[in-house]
This record gives sequence, C-alpha cells and structure tokens, in this order.
Amino acid sequence: MKLRNALVLGLSLAAFVGTATAAEAQQRNRVNINQSGYNHELAARQQGHQNRLAIEQRGAYHYVQTIQAGSRNGVTVGQGGYANDAYVDQLGRRNTAVVGQEGAFNRGTAIQTGTNNAVGVAQIGSGNTANTNQTGNHNTLGVIQVGNGQTANVRQSGSGSVAVVIQGNH
Repeated sequence: MKLRNALVLGLSLAAFVGTATAAEAQQRNRVNINQSGYNHELAARQQGHQNRLAIEQRGAYHYVQTIQAGSRNGVTVGQGGYANDAYVDQLGRRNTAVVGQEGAFNRGTAIQTGTNNAVGVAQIGSGNTANTNQTGNHNTLGVIQVGNGQTANVRQSGSGSVAVVIQGNH
C-alpha cells in the first residue's frame, strides 16, 4: 500500500510539474505524421514557436528529415510509391515548404533561410530530383516535374524573387 501511495504521489507531482505555463503554450509546435508500408525513416527537429509539420508516407523505403528553427514555419511532405526521399530545412520566420512526390526514386530538397519564403515541389514519375535553396525574404519558388528522369536545381537569393520551373516528358 505504501508503494502504491508513493507511486500516486509521484505521478501527481510529475503531472503538476509538467503543466504548461502561458509562455510555454505560445511555444507549441505541431507535428502530424502518417506512415505505412515498409522501412520508413523520419527525423524532425523544431526549435522556436508555432512551427507546423505534417508528413505522410506510403509504400517502401521512404526517408524524411526536416529541421525548423525560428517561428511560424510550415512544412508539408507527402510521399508515395517507392524509395522517395525529402529533406526540408527552414531557418527564419514564416517560411512555407510543400514537397509532394509520387512514383519511384524521387528526391526533393528545400532549404529556406529568411522570412516569408515559399517553396512548392511536386514530382510525378520516376527518377526525378529537385533541389531548391532560398535565402532572403519574400521569395516564391515552384517546381513541377512530370515524367521520368527530370532534374531541377534552383537557388534564390535576395528579396521578392519569383521562380517557376515546369518540366515534363512522355
């Protein structure tokens, strides 16, 4: 009985100590992850406050790694098919990155440093690779690749830049 009372007291103290303050509540970061299939890997790190991360993987051999440092950054990665890969790195504030891949052997990378940058990558097919890098503020970048074997390497620096890459084959 003494052990049970000690456990109840310990859990009560842990719950009391673990209660979030108003300052901690403002630091809340969100993570939603769906994985199914085979041999998925995922690493996510969020520093700062009010960062959002939603990842969905299906199929086999997927890998995602994302790092967010700053505030109000958002990442959405949806992968399907076979052996897809995505890496998203956001440093700064209010950056948004969306990577959607379908098929086999696709790789998508989005690196953002600054404020209010947006990047979207959509790849459909097999063997596509997209590498994006944004440095500065208020930059917008979109990459759409349809078909097989497409490669896009886009680097933006400065402020207010807009880039759109659309590639495809039959």
